[in-house]
Amino acid sequence: MSHTSPTAFDYLEQRLAQMRRLGLERHVQPHLPPEGVYTDFKGQRLVNFSSNDYLGLAQHPALRAAAIQAADVWGTSSSASRLVSGTLALHEELELAIATWKQTEAALIFNSGYQANIGVVGGLTKAGDQIFFDSLSHASLRDGINLSRATAHEFRHNDLEQLQQLLAAAPAQGLRVIITESVFSMDGDCAPLPALLQLAEAYDCLLLVDEAHGVGYYGAGLLAHLSVHSPRLIVVGTCGKALGSFGAYVASSQLVQQLLINRARSFIYTTALPAPVLAATRAAIELLESPEGAQRIAILRQHCQQVATTLEQANQSPIFLIPMPDVASALHHSQALRAQGFWIQAIRPPTVPTPRLRLTLSAAHTTEQVATMLAAVTALLGSVSSPVA
Repeated sequence: MSHTSPTAFDYLEQRLAQMRRLGLERHVQPHLPPEGVYTDFKGQRLVNFSSNDYLGLAQHPALRAAAIQAADVWGTSSSASRLVSGTLALHEELELAIATWKQTEAALIFNSGYQANIGVVGGLTKAGDQIFFDSLSHASLRDGINLSRATAHEFRHNDLEQLQQLLAAAPAQGLRVIITESVFSMDGDCAPLPALLQLAEAYDCLLLVDEAHGVGYYGAGLLAHLSVHSPRLIVVGTCGKALGSFGAYVASSQLVQQLLINRARSFIYTTALPAPVLAATRAAIELLESPEGAQRIAILRQHCQQVATTLEQANQSPIFLIPMPDVASALHHSQALRAQGFWIQAIRPPTVPTPRLRLTLSAAHTTEQVATMLAAVTALLGSVSSPVA
């Protein structure tokens, strides 16, 4: 009896089928244009508690007007990469504004947070260098580490003692970089940034901090909030979360900026961000620095305190997690909350080690919306068994 070898498509189907069996298959879920914090999904109007629009700027009139005006003047594409002919005056103006805002010598714009992280890690390091990274570092940082060919050392989440042991044991050669997030995207807790900087100084390391989720709740970021500044710091930030726009940046010394311009492949080999996006980001930074920005931050923090008190969790960021015993429970309870009018997504492996509901807050939410959501979540928690530790 002859056996037919699997085809290329059979291999693809097998891989998808395996994810499907484990309940890990994902689907894109298109939404209609939002109305404030409301999103329309399949004809159902839902209050969105899964957005990263922490300050409610994504639909702000000032950002819209800036983007429209820039499109009228500059068009809708930069039409080239930054090192060919795609650098607009708006790029340099925004980079200067970001550097001033973040209190660094320089800044460099990337097209997304993912591209910024793989670009900065790969642009800084090479074979023979040493990278020390937190175990909960974002997938984009991990991908950058894997692409860099540097020797990587993973330390337990926020475990300074283990990090120091790894630093002491590693060969004293090549460039050394410590990598962490300021606010961890899937858990909502914070890194001990002052202590990490002390270790960086003691062991002659650079400290790379992903501030994607630190901006907004902490104003310009957790580093700024804690008054942590150093030439050793390299700060990655995104424009598509609290800033309500798109793209990302690396704020650093001029030396690091110039090195990335020449070595960060995700910066070099891609068409530059268009003018409307740049203008919207610039408007967002100006707004964040204004009295209105301060008011939005205060409202966001009030909402976070309301949730932290009810769920008996720490108030460290706009990100709260509700642990689930298994993937099926996470999906079921996400759908149950949807039936009550709330969009709160289930987060599953491999994005996170254990399934959970991830709840995020915005200054655009009302106190009543937060309270109603909390009543639904509290009722849900009464029916969920705690996962086994």
